[in-house]
Amino acid sequence: MMFILIAAIFALGACVQTIAGFGSALVVMPILTQFIGVKPAASVMAIVGATVTLTVLYQNRQGLQWREAGRLLTGSVIGVPLGALALKVLPPAPVMALLGIVLLGYGIYTLAAARPDSTPDLTPARSGRLTTALVGFCAGLLGGAYATDGPPLVIYGSVKRWSKQSFRSILQACFLVNGILIVACHGAGGLVTRDVLTYCAYGIPGMAAGLLIGTLLDRRINHALFHRLLVWLILLLAAALLARAVIAA
Repeated sequence: MMFILIAAIFALGACVQTIAGFGSALVVMPILTQFIGVKPAASVMAIVGATVTLTVLYQNRQGLQWREAGRLLTGSVIGVPLGALALKVLPPAPVMALLGIVLLGYGIYTLAAARPDSTPDLTPARSGRLTTALVGFCAGLLGGAYATDGPPLVIYGSVKRWSKQSFRSILQACFLVNGILIVACHGAGGLVTRDVLTYCAYGIPGMAAGLLIGTLLDRRINHALFHRLLVWLILLLAAALLARAVIAA
């Protein structure tokens, strides 16, 4: 039963990331946390998620901008170890609450940015190296703690107005390097246990199925509608996490 459950969760996450270019951790982590706990879920997400990221990165390799990704990763290198340390030393309830707050904030921001009365500005935004590194640091901090480094990077990419292909490829490059750092830090901190590796073995078949389904659906669905549904799903999962954190406190 646990095998089917975890495989299905990762199938959903991989499908989302293949279509949207991000979102696997935003979907997988809140659900997986409900069944195996936040610490094992973060390590499992980091390990299995790296495989999803590598596949999506290869599919979008032509739009990759290493200079932009490199600036973000300079901050992530510092943020990931600090996030992994926080995951190890903090009790589960506040960790779940903070993850719920991050997801809630991301969902609210995305809905506000998509308001029909907002006037679009198509001029690419500029940012200094320090700002870019700070965004990378926040992403690394969240990645090390929750394996959810996506929200700061997605918001940054929307502000910078990257092209669709560059958006996907830069995110995957950051996700891949961050994922390697996260796995290394979790391993060094004793968070990668035998149970974690077992859960990873459960998740890999589901991840492979999700990649296939996402690839088949990518050209056949309404992407605008898909993104709106994804945001509402993230908000629902955030509310569930916050409720569980309150109960566990």
